[in-house]
Amino acid sequence: MEPSSRSAGRSVLLVNADAELFDKIAPLLNREGLDVDRFPRARAALDLIARVPVDVLIVGYPLPDVETQELLDAVRGADSPCRHSALLLLARGEELHEAQRFIGRGANEAVAVEESAERLQAAVSRLLTVAPRSGLRVMVRIVVNIGEGAALEMSQTENLSETGMLVRTGEVYPLGSRLSFEFHLGGQGQPIRGEGEVVRQTMPGRESVRGVGIRFISLERDGQVRLQRFLRELATERGTS
Repeated sequence: MEPSSRSAGRSVLLVNADAELFDKIAPLLNREGLDVDRFPRARAALDLIARVPVDVLIVGYPLPDVETQELLDAVRGADSPCRHSALLLLARGEELHEAQRFIGRGANEAVAVEESAERLQAAVSRLLTVAPRSGLRVMVRIVVNIGEGAALEMSQTENLSETGMLVRTGEVYPLGSRLSFEFHLGGQGQPIRGEGEVVRQTMPGRESVRGVGIRFISLERDGQVRLQRFLRELATERGTS
């Protein structure tokens, strides 16, 4: 099966996934053309969740090292880059009912690990409609502060969300690099300006573009409101087209 255009470039983080669970779910994700990373333990994943936006979180339930609500609160926190990510709990059959209590409290869905491949595939597909990152190409002007100097670059976004963007670039900027940026959205006279941080570098051979993931630290004036409105209107247009 060819990856669908809506899935290409999307990222999935498997949390609390042992080798058995990973072997069961990874082929389903690969069919969707998703970029998959895995953290065997939830505690170790908390730092990444606080820094890097992902489209879908799939969490094995129960968690042995973190309270489930603690993890969900971290994902949905006001400053979390993953606060709008889709989140699925995968539970053993006898624990599914307990896992379902977290739906609406941070989880979007809970599914039994023992479900058939087709039903797990359907759950993943539903989650992809929840994740709000939009494939959107706009020109972006970035100024990256490195050492005592600054590098100016005109580039193009690959995707854009309320919390960050993936920017095409041939440069390798270190993780944690701070930058300022501006870009124009269609129909808006004033550019969106703000500051961000490099939180991810694409992986050659696994992703079709070369670039960096940038987390928004702040947007000037009404930039956040205008960006949210634009993305919601875009999602509505695409949903009705």
